[in-house]
Amino acid sequence: MIFFPIKTGIFKKDENLFIFFCTHLSQEIPENSVLVISSKLVALSQNRISQLEISELIHQECNNSEKNNSENSQKILSKTGDFFLTEHSGIIIPNLGIDSSNSKKGIKIFWPENPQKFADEFREKLQKKYEIKNIGVVISDSRITPRRRGTTGVALAWSGISGVYDMRGHKDIYGRKLEVSTVNIADNIVSGSEILMGQADEKTPFVLVENFPEKFFTEKQQNPQDAVISQEEDLFEV
Repeated sequence: MIFFPIKTGIFKKDENLFIFFCTHLSQEIPENSVLVISSKLVALSQNRISQLEISELIHQECNNSEKNNSENSQKILSKTGDFFLTEHSGIIIPNLGIDSSNSKKGIKIFWPENPQKFADEFREKLQKKYEIKNIGVVISDSRITPRRRGTTGVALAWSGISGVYDMRGHKDIYGRKLEVSTVNIADNIVSGSEILMGQADEKTPFVLVENFPEKFFTEKQQNPQDAVISQEEDLFEV
């Protein structure tokens, strides 16, 4: 696989994200490629912003989620200093993913609304405009991991690829069948892309991944919940 960073100018909330991407793309998109898109740009394109304080926003979002019995549940798990440990759509993330970095002063950016629908529609546009079949789209963000310093990548949604690849039943090098192994393809490709996207002033909200293994492409409708496990299965529930 080859990861190509796509540098851009500053995206404004009134802009069309697909046109913005096409304007900054300076190369062909070959078959068997995956486009990774920063969730922050997706949220900006949906005007998912606020000037309220993060703590107030977190409580509002969690209360609304509880009242509406939302499928994409949001709740507070604990608080350490100024940070809330929260759960959003099955993902453990600080502050519900609400972030003020790389935004104008006082502006906080939420996670996108219905990222799966966005990924599906963006992929369809890519297929039509660039006349390609095997193209995937992944909506990315960064997260922290228990007892590990620094951020890694997490996929909020994906389209055109299998986000989770089940290895159970495959044989290891000694012929033993794997019993529990699954590979989170979507999170892994985001983690690779995050190195190029960066966290500061890199202005690289897109990464095009070429020569992606053909076996991972699919026309099957994807669901981000396929990557979520129950509390009973979670080793970190201690």
